[in-house]
Amino acid sequence: MHIFNVATIFIVLSLVGVEFSVSAFVNPAAWRLDPEPQLKMLSRLASVLGKVMPVWYPVCALVLGIQTWFHWHTFEFGILLTADAVWLLASVASIFFLVPLNSRVAEGAAGWQRIHRIWDKRHRVRIAALAIAAVLLTYVVVR
Repeated sequence: MHIFNVATIFIVLSLVGVEFSVSAFVNPAAWRLDPEPQLKMLSRLASVLGKVMPVWYPVCALVLGIQTWFHWHTFEFGILLTADAVWLLASVASIFFLVPLNSRVAEGAAGWQRIHRIWDKRHRVRIAALAIAAVLLTYVVVR
């Protein structure tokens, strides 16, 4: 059980860390570039993360669900169920509200810089939701 706890925390927190890094470090650095290299950088980042995230998010949801199942008859069940719900809501919202915007930026659509700023604001909301789920998970597992 301890190994699974460590693995769950690692998988979930590393995803949250990557999402935070994109918003806190990558995007501000990209905004300092001229438009052409900025678009090239954002397109490559979208390509890489677009391959990894469709696997990483469901894996996180799966391990969160397993943790919840392990705590079925405990006080922590409600806390983990909340973390599951927040994670799933953020994941579904990403599919509908972030992925289409990111695709338009990666393609260099008209107004891509404005679209990227909108994406970044929504991305920060997603990070907050994922961080809440991660804190709830960590509270239960470390406790």
